[in-house]
Amino acid sequence: MEITLQEQMHQLFLSCGMGFVLGLWYELFRIPRLILNSGRRAVFFQDLLFFLTAAVLTFLFSLAVMDGRLRFYLFLGEAIGFASYYRTVGRLSVRFTKTVTGVIISIWKKIWEIILFLLRLLYNPIKRLFGRFNEIFQKTVNNIASFFKKRLKDTPSVLYNQERVADTATGTRPRALHKKG
Repeated sequence: MEITLQEQMHQLFLSCGMGFVLGLWYELFRIPRLILNSGRRAVFFQDLLFFLTAAVLTFLFSLAVMDGRLRFYLFLGEAIGFASYYRTVGRLSVRFTKTVTGVIISIWKKIWEIILFLLRLLYNPIKRLFGRFNEIFQKTVNNIASFFKKRLKDTPSVLYNQERVADTATGTRPRALHKKG
């Protein structure tokens, strides 16, 4: 089956559009990188995921438009479309994303400055309040502990089943009261 030059040009332009769409798709991966300052591993896995999904989309595109035939101009058109997106709209979106991200981060920092300022103002009253709660808690714990604590009497002179020798200076040991035998 012969493909005319007109069909090839039509498919080339469609593949340029597909490349532009892939550029938009890549932007969805690139914006979180700009916002979150992703590390090298995260960027690697994001790029890997992008290329896998781009391969699937290219395959589906070739099935729909070119009856599943892979032609050189399909990849050329996608490269042209992707590059045109990346050099025009992509640059604008990166600038816009950086600007919006900068504004959001500066607002976030101002909010935290206000919160920290308020916490510094409230630090001494809160510290006094918790200090009072701590004193009350400690007193309550000590009262409960002393209430439940049972003390045994200290009686060193009481020995059961033995009598004490009156002369402790001789160093003799106590004798048993009842000797067997």
